[in-house]
Amino acid sequence: MTRLGGHGLDHVFHTVRTDLLEVVRTWTDSRGPDDVGAAAVLELTDPSGERAGSVLTAVGEPPRVADLLTTVTPGAAVRAASVTRGTGALAGQTLSGWGLGPASTWDRMVTETAPSGVAPGPGAVVVELDLERDADEADAVLTEANPGTLHGVRHRHADRARWYGVRVAAGAAGGPLVAVGSATPVPGGAVHLGAIGTLPAHRGRGYGGALTARMTADGVARCGLVTLGMYADNDGARRVYERLGFVVAHRVESWRPA
Repeated sequence: MTRLGGHGLDHVFHTVRTDLLEVVRTWTDSRGPDDVGAAAVLELTDPSGERAGSVLTAVGEPPRVADLLTTVTPGAAVRAASVTRGTGALAGQTLSGWGLGPASTWDRMVTETAPSGVAPGPGAVVVELDLERDADEADAVLTEANPGTLHGVRHRHADRARWYGVRVAAGAAGGPLVAVGSATPVPGGAVHLGAIGTLPAHRGRGYGGALTARMTADGVARCGLVTLGMYADNDGARRVYERLGFVVAHRVESWRPA
């Protein structure tokens, strides 16, 4: 992929993490532009002051990330860390020293290709939502379909995203909302997909795939690169995203206060 040649501090998943957080310190062991396994760590803080403490995010080969973490001195209490999967087995003492324990594993996926020919099926249509008009309905869908999302329609930055949904039944475009997702422009010239959910009673009908396909196509047309994150054990979502052309660009493990 032409946009994914960066590594170390230039890794795409460092640039896109700075959309809502501010970089305060960086560390890297890079030996130059050809050092593709270079480790790099960012310390991020919430500029709004709503969430105190630092977030650490790391990319690179696990042994090198583990070694680099021993040189990191955060400027504030660490409230979360995301590192290349496999790092924790080598740097558990460092991470636990910051009061963290293993929390979850993620895959960060990307595509530069717009999917085509993915439709939601008869009686359904993918539409772009208007938050002023559709926020309550979209919030109700996410409350049931994806209650764990951190960036729903009530999030203070929700208006930075384009919101999409799938409507079904009478008139389709005027029918009830059964699936929701967001597409947010992020630093590095990319669009990040999130807050994706389909009501349980309407799953298995291709609505999530059609919704993601539309958001991806619009995002590629807009910025050329689309990213998303998924839990590593979500095999159903993985099959959908791979069919749409997404590939894993970074395998991650998250650490949070123990």
